[in-house]
Amino acid sequence: MIEKRKYPRYEARVLVRYKKLNDPSSSWQIGPEIKNISLGGLLFSAYEKMPVGTLLIFKLQIFMEDSSVKIIELSAKVVGAEDGIVSYDTRVAFIELSNPNKVFLKQFIKYLGP
Repeated sequence: MIEKRKYPRYEARVLVRYKKLNDPSSSWQIGPEIKNISLGGLLFSAYEKMPVGTLLIFKLQIFMEDSSVKIIELSAKVVGAEDGIVSYDTRVAFIELSNPNKVFLKQFIKYLGP
């Protein structure tokens, strides 16, 4: 099987907050955790199975090299979901990643290490 990912993924067991974009009735959800992350997207656990194409916004609490904590918001699109035991493994691709958020995300990934 040929690897299609543009960016390597790193294991990251951190809590995630997210909500659906373009859905006025959507409220912030606290998912169990992010499983892995890259500059291109992430894999996280969600209690609801979301269809491919669903637009989400995430609030990530990320740790920096200097031990500070930064909260960043990232927009993403669901690209796949698989059934789990109590949740759904949901894959998303980031969209419109701003330059400052990209810098913070790079620092966080560096913090996670290979």
